[in-house]
Amino acid sequence: MLKPALYAQAGIPFYWRIETGDGELVVHTHRIDPVDEVYTETGRWTKFVDTGEPFPVNLSIARITPRHL
Repeated sequence: MLKPALYAQAGIPFYWRIETGDGELVVHTHRIDPVDEVYTETGRWTKFVDTGEPFPVNLSIARITPRHL
């Protein structure tokens, strides 16, 4: 079972995922559908994260620095 499904079953209301690829970051935001216990994508952000859920966030993605292993 994948982590998002486990988080949804646990009732975690919001799930964010940050992906790296092609030299840039993409932030994906999701909100749970409490009836079906699955996440619905609420945004895909490449320049700024600007959302009101679960609290107001306005953040330049350039300020997020990926770890280099």
